[in-house]
Amino acid sequence: MRKILMSAVAAAVLVVLFASAQGTAALWRAEETLKPGTITTGTLSLAVGNGSWASADFPFEALDTQTLGPGRFVQAPLTISNTGTTTLGYSLVGAASATTPQSAADAALAAAVVLSVHVTDDSAACAADASSPDPSLYEGSLAGAAFAEAGDLQPGEGELLCVRVALPANASPDAAGGKLQLVLTWRGDQR
Repeated sequence: MRKILMSAVAAAVLVVLFASAQGTAALWRAEETLKPGTITTGTLSLAVGNGSWASADFPFEALDTQTLGPGRFVQAPLTISNTGTTTLGYSLVGAASATTPQSAADAALAAAVVLSVHVTDDSAACAADASSPDPSLYEGSLAGAAFAEAGDLQPGEGELLCVRVALPANASPDAAGGKLQLVLTWRGDQR
C-alpha cells in the first residue's frame, strides 16, 4: 500500500512539474519607416527699453516717482522687444521697489501705490497728463503684480506699453517722503 501511495505522490509531483513548466511564448514584430523631421534652432531674447535703446536690465528713468503725491500719478512709455530669432510671448512676473536702503516711508509708499500696465499705440497717449490708455494688462499693487502672456512678438518686433504708478488720495501718511525705484520683472516664452 505504501508503494502505491508513494507512486501516486510521485506521479502527482511529475504532473505538477510538467504542467507548470509549459508556458506560452509569442513573438511580435512590426516595422515602419519614418521620415525624419526638421529641427530648427534659434535664440529667445526679450529686451525692454524706451524705443531708442533696449537691454535686458533697463533703468526705467523716465518713470520719475519723485513728483508722486496723494491723488496723483506718474507714467511713462516702455517698449518690450523681441531681440531673438524666434517668436515669443511676454508676461509680467513681478514688480518691486529696489530702493536701498529701504526706510519705513519707502516701504509704506511701495505698499500704497497702484501699478497699471496698458498697451498703447502711441507714446503721446502715455504723456504725464494723459488718461490711462486701454486695454489694461495689469492694475493693482506691486506685491503680486503679474499678467499672463500679452501676445506674440515676432523677431525684431516690439510692443509699446504705458506704465503708470499712482498714489491713492487716501494713502497712509506713513508713505510721506518715501522713495520708489520701480523694478519690473518680465518673462519671454517661446511660441
